[in-house]
Amino acid sequence: MPRTKGSKNKATLTVDERISAVTAEIESMEAKLKEKKAELRQLKVEKEEENQKKILAAVAASGKTAEEVIALLENSGRMTEE
Repeated sequence: MPRTKGSKNKATLTVDERISAVTAEIESMEAKLKEKKAELRQLKVEKEEENQKKILAAVAASGKTAEEVIALLENSGRMTEE
């Protein structure tokens, strides 16, 4: 009958060794979490840049000046506030 992986090692480890192993595993996971959070921040920056490019392309395609688009947006904002 095959043994489960690591079952022999777990029985021979002391409590202190198991604590050290779990602590090391937690530290590794925390480092990985930190990396993933940094990756998420970068992806959000990239998404914002994409959105800004889309807005600029839409403004350019509209044929309106920046001032005209700003005025339209400001007027639109005032209408929704009422």
